[in-house]
Amino acid sequence: MSRMDWQDDPIIQQQLRARGVRNGILRSAILWTPPFLASAGAFLFFLFDVITGPNYGGTWFLVIVLLVFAVLFGSQCVQAWLDLRTSPVTKMGMVTRRWSRNDSIVMRSHYIRLDTKEILRGDPDFLMDVKEGDTVEVSFYRRSAVITALEKLKPPPKGDEEPGS
Repeated sequence: MSRMDWQDDPIIQQQLRARGVRNGILRSAILWTPPFLASAGAFLFFLFDVITGPNYGGTWFLVIVLLVFAVLFGSQCVQAWLDLRTSPVTKMGMVTRRWSRNDSIVMRSHYIRLDTKEILRGDPDFLMDVKEGDTVEVSFYRRSAVITALEKLKPPPKGDEEPGS
């Protein structure tokens, strides 16, 4: 007689994966918020300095560079905080493409594109059995496009062709 462990329960595993994805988004929010606040604050400070007379060494080049950093850090920060305020969205669609790539030297990311034009990122565990042409029901955070749950569905039955077509 085999003993069932809590690690074998698929519902608990799904909840653990969803919590892990949410914790990753929270880490992203915590990581990108301080650089965003620092670059936005420095941008405002040096913009005011350049407009009122460069008393602190502000230049237009510095203002533009700080603006670029503030926009880049701010987009990551705001995206993560907005995802934390919402629940994952669930959609059904057909996988039109599946690929993976190295986003950095150490990390490899896995992606799928649905026929509804969403490009979603997920763990290899989620995407291991998914191939192009598969119909899936997927839950994901809208702004960061990170998959929290994925279920492979049976393909819809092909309709009989009309005579004369």
